[in-house]
Amino acid sequence: MEWFHTANKSLIKDMNTSTILQIVRTKGPISRAEISKLTGLNPATVSSNTANLMEIGLVRETGIGVSSGGRKPLMIELNPNAYYVIGVDMGTTDVSTGITNLEGRIHCKATLPFGDCSTPEQILDIIAQSIHEVLSVSGFAAEQILGIGMGIHGLVDPNKGISLFAPAFQWEDVAVGEFFSARFGLPVSIDNDARAMALGEKWFGKAAEVSNFVFLNIGTGIGSGIYVNGELIQGAHFGAGEIGHIRIDSHQEEPCFCGKTDCLSTAASGPAIERIAQAAARRGGAEALLQLADGNLAAVTGELIHQAALQGDSYSIHLLDTAGRHIGDALSLVINLLNPEMILVGGGVANGGEFIFKGMKEEITNRAMLHNIKQIYIGPAGLGDDCGIVGAATLILRSVFSNPNQYNS
Repeated sequence: MEWFHTANKSLIKDMNTSTILQIVRTKGPISRAEISKLTGLNPATVSSNTANLMEIGLVRETGIGVSSGGRKPLMIELNPNAYYVIGVDMGTTDVSTGITNLEGRIHCKATLPFGDCSTPEQILDIIAQSIHEVLSVSGFAAEQILGIGMGIHGLVDPNKGISLFAPAFQWEDVAVGEFFSARFGLPVSIDNDARAMALGEKWFGKAAEVSNFVFLNIGTGIGSGIYVNGELIQGAHFGAGEIGHIRIDSHQEEPCFCGKTDCLSTAASGPAIERIAQAAARRGGAEALLQLADGNLAAVTGELIHQAALQGDSYSIHLLDTAGRHIGDALSLVINLLNPEMILVGGGVANGGEFIFKGMKEEITNRAMLHNIKQIYIGPAGLGDDCGIVGAATLILRSVFSNPNQYNS
């Protein structure tokens, strides 16, 4: 049974190292004595594990702290630029890729459009181009890159690294993780894009101190990442969070890409709002929008609708308000089911600001239980437009911080 005791000691060491690293990440700069007090680990264990983390390069000593009676302590902090991570935010029309440090700060990024491409081979090749581009710009050595994290549109099996179903491209069972691991020779971690964004908000955004929250991603589709009791929920078959397919009374005839009708996505996603506005302009019911677009229906975009609303166009204000109310309708169901502390909203549609949030909050107030919304925060995500890249990178950072000894070769 010698192997068992050896393995057990190794596991305990890994757990202790991970615990200390997380404390340094969230509390640093911090002294070894304070780490010992917070973790309950004895000083010798803390000292040996911090020495190990310093050898790897993940933490460093920085300055001298305040003495509590004895010798002034040396402080420990994360060494944020010792290593870097690639974060890939795969949307339905383009891919945004960036390189972040250990604190989730983006060093460089690039966005490439998919154009008319839709096959797995075409899309994955464009994503690979975006990775090559940021690697080239960064100038980082290969050994400084810890891995590639990817937030993927659609249903994803993160355990196997497989895109189960990408509705915008109508592909199934694509081995995304295997493709990029073979192409770049790096660890690859993938998940659904909204779940990755929720993870990023938990680590680096507004949800850092919150255990129960919902992150809503409203862009070309509508998805969500859900945290319950500090755990990111995936669902039995990785389909948790598909709030865009909650049925609402939108009276939209446009079928959803899932094959059903009256899905939230058909009334409140970016493309849905643009489609509704273009149809109104075609009928002569959105004159200010059409004027701003110089008569070009294709130029009636989400950005233009927001611009028109800012200029006081009543139709655009009503359109965004209606979309917000549909979102609030769906969120009231989620709030009554999960009782979250916080609802964070990201994605392009969230840039509509109060034109979206006012109706959303009013609808939630009208429909959700008063007890469940008394202390809830509802507002924009903290990471803004970088949420997808940072969230994807955090998929790798989560692995690094859970077992830092894997990098001590």
